[in-house]
Amino acid sequence: MNGKDLSDLVQDKCVLACRDFLKEELPDLAMEHPARYLSYLIERELKDREIERGLSVREDSSPFQCVRLSSAGGESFIVLGINMSRERVEEALNVLRSSLAKERVLLYLFSFESLADEELISQAMMETELLRMVRDSGIVAYFAMLDPRAGMGMLARIDGDMRSIQYLPH
Repeated sequence: MNGKDLSDLVQDKCVLACRDFLKEELPDLAMEHPARYLSYLIERELKDREIERGLSVREDSSPFQCVRLSSAGGESFIVLGINMSRERVEEALNVLRSSLAKERVLLYLFSFESLADEELISQAMMETELLRMVRDSGIVAYFAMLDPRAGMGMLARIDGDMRSIQYLPH
């Protein structure tokens, strides 16, 4: 698998995980262990395509939920977080910045469960703030925000090098 195919696979599965989150279709285990869920999606795709040879998919949970994919075409490093505070997002981005991986991705999922979550809501990152934080870093962030009370959600791909926010259908 070359670097472009690996990158496409990572992007597809990050978007799929975000869409599952927004549809409230993530299994309970995925809410507790998002890296395990993402690595499952990736490994299932590799088996379906019969491309398992030469690829390594590893999950890690210290200090963040992470997935690493390695192949001859390069390495992808994904840090995942659900309802992370601004401080935790900054820490996650520092982990990504220090990585030598060719592709570095932040998967940021945020949900407002009730009106009582005012403090939690104030900790939510917005897409423009996240763009500022990843600008010129080589990091791509997938941003999914859900408000189940209103039945609304948003999905965006934020590219630090391109300095762009692309809103995706969900």
